[in-house]
Amino acid sequence: MGRSVREQRQLWFRRLDRAFWLIWAALPVVLWLAYDRTTTASATIAESLIGEQAKCAAIVANPLTMSAKGQALFWSLFALGVSFYAVLIGILHRMVNRFANGRIFVSETLQGVWWMGIFLVVWPFVDTITTVAVTYALYQAGDIKFFLPSYGVDVGTVAGGVFLMALKFVIEQAILLQSENDLTI
Repeated sequence: MGRSVREQRQLWFRRLDRAFWLIWAALPVVLWLAYDRTTTASATIAESLIGEQAKCAAIVANPLTMSAKGQALFWSLFALGVSFYAVLIGILHRMVNRFANGRIFVSETLQGVWWMGIFLVVWPFVDTITTVAVTYALYQAGDIKFFLPSYGVDVGTVAGGVFLMALKFVIEQAILLQSENDLTI
């Protein structure tokens, strides 16, 4: 006999839940690749340039040649950037895990959507402020040669967060309507 639509969806969510575990398992590899690219960027650029142009690669900051304070600042900013993705993946994984266990329209799911929305609204501002502050501190310490602040905020991420916050209220209303419907039958 064939599976019901509900069973098929739960099976799909269980597979997705396992895929999230693969993402968590791959995280150390991704972090190593990011570390490697960050620490070898200036050498890679220098290799791609010829003659006098290769000297221009020296303006690309290498965290391994920074002062101890500069390295602490740089790697703290790096960890903050990585934590953004780790938190998002964590929230999504918890939601998918609940879905895999048949708990889709529950208050925990709504709270997850709400917190993800808040996180997406707040993060671009936190990222911009910390990046400018750390860049300025690195410039003052002499670890980077230029201070070129960027005050751009990722409006798409903010809009996505606002959408999720609004979606939470729509889903909440749908749950109320469904519970009223269940009571009348």
